[in-house]
Amino acid sequence: MYEEVYAQGVTNMLTNKLGWQEIDADLIDMALGILHVAEADMTDFFRRLADINVHAPAVEILRPAFYREDLFVAHRNQLAAWLAAYARRVLEGQDGADNGLRRERMNAVNPRFILRNYLAQQAIDCATEGDFSLVHTLLNVLTRPYDDNPAHAQWYAIRPDWARQRVGCSMLSCSS
Repeated sequence: MYEEVYAQGVTNMLTNKLGWQEIDADLIDMALGILHVAEADMTDFFRRLADINVHAPAVEILRPAFYREDLFVAHRNQLAAWLAAYARRVLEGQDGADNGLRRERMNAVNPRFILRNYLAQQAIDCATEGDFSLVHTLLNVLTRPYDDNPAHAQWYAIRPDWARQRVGCSMLSCSS
């Protein structure tokens, strides 16, 4: 029972993140597979996907959501095929082809900002030295995580490469 409810909840969440009104399990599974093997940041991917023009989908809009350029290039054709299927699904489905409405729905469930481990670790490091300014800044940004605020743009970035192997930034222990 729990597993069914959980699976349905995840499917509904992903359906909303994709801007759909109705489930398309095959396209969801395909997207998750590509995002996994190509090492994409899911939060950034879904937020950028809202900006796709479904009448002329361009995979380049999604490029910054990938951690590794080589994996983006290696999976570009697969991603482009998925994006074309996504656009067709939106245009032909019950979701409507209105880019503005779809974008609005997607941005309401896909945050622009999340407190990433590397940001939290930087704030901890500064606070340990007695400087709480980054803690206050991040708290301020967290008050409106769905807003696109140009003043906060530096906090929207995916995890930088330097944080990939740094303890506290991408690797956490049980006591973290």
